[in-house]
Amino acid sequence: MDDKNSKAIGLAVCGGIAAYKAAELASLLVKQGYCVYPIMTPSATDFLGPLTLEALTGNKVFISYQDAREPGGMDHIHLAKLLDLLVIAPLTANTASKLAHGMADHFLGAAYLAYRGPTLACPAMNTAMLEHPASVRNLNILENDGVQMCMGESGLLACGDVGMGRMAEPKVIVEFIQQILSPKIPELFGKKVLINTGPTIEDIDPVRFLSNRSTGKMGFALAKAFKNAGADVTCVHGPVHVEPPTGVELIAVRSAGQMAEQCLAIAHQADIVVLTAAVADFSPRQSEQKIKKNSFDGQLKLEPTIDILKTIGARKKSSQIVAGFAAETQNVEAHAKLKLKQKNIDLIFSNDVSDRRFGFASDENTIVAFTRNGATIQFPPEKKESLAIDMVHFICEEFL
Repeated sequence: MDDKNSKAIGLAVCGGIAAYKAAELASLLVKQGYCVYPIMTPSATDFLGPLTLEALTGNKVFISYQDAREPGGMDHIHLAKLLDLLVIAPLTANTASKLAHGMADHFLGAAYLAYRGPTLACPAMNTAMLEHPASVRNLNILENDGVQMCMGESGLLACGDVGMGRMAEPKVIVEFIQQILSPKIPELFGKKVLINTGPTIEDIDPVRFLSNRSTGKMGFALAKAFKNAGADVTCVHGPVHVEPPTGVELIAVRSAGQMAEQCLAIAHQADIVVLTAAVADFSPRQSEQKIKKNSFDGQLKLEPTIDILKTIGARKKSSQIVAGFAAETQNVEAHAKLKLKQKNIDLIFSNDVSDRRFGFASDENTIVAFTRNGATIQFPPEKKESLAIDMVHFICEEFL
């Protein structure tokens, strides 16, 4: 549980088949440390038992005015004053119509009208219903009223059709919620951030390749932290198997050459550049055919790749902030400080990857930062997502 997220969320569930996903969403939010107050429309109880949400959240479900716990039946007013965010998942066509037109014939409608904070809606309905002019009009009304929409991807629907209308997956909704509720850093508003992350793959032949142990977790955590703090983020990533953050412009590449091409093409547009990727220093001459064992002489001919960090450091504008990473196994401080000077950058984050508890593939990391003005900051071991938030704040406090 993350104490940084002690916010109150109203989770409203409407009557549709996607209501079952609300149970997973409630569980994920509680695990993130949020206080969740469940709300259900009367028809939602046909799809999901209120006891399920009560057990998962530790709070009684609000369904109707008859369930009043406050004197005078003012529960919707009382609850509206408690919430930091109202989430409606799923939002059905029926409830969207009611909310768009200010109807308060059930508890959710009244709470929505009484609430003055941010609202996030996750529509879920058949494609034809979603695309009907009435539904389009109602969702537009809600958006114009300030409701933020988290739309799902196209896929198989409960009726057997394939198309838009699925509710967004709970993990995606949680990320959207984190973006809304995360403390913003005003200095990052309007700032463009470029991050690269993950490994690169250097092909030897059509079957074999050279790569490394990078997973992209740290870079994605930084991209998410910058995005949540208010920046516009572009992330160039190598082949990874972890979920990228939402709301970030993603550019997928494979090789060091492709990584360099993409990063160098957009680096000049960025206000902040943080290069975390484990880019190959050398690339083999690729064989067009599979190298047969009996014809291989045991030697790979390697050619140096473009040093992306050094190239960006050489081109950096005085207004740019450029940071790099140094993953080392010995003499960590000496190697990091040398890299900081040689690459002409503002800041370098170093970590000792010989300690298997941290670094590659781990969910935790510990970092030491060295700045060009001589400052040294030790970041204690913690989860990479929490560490990334601290690193973003450090960059902003030190350089903006």
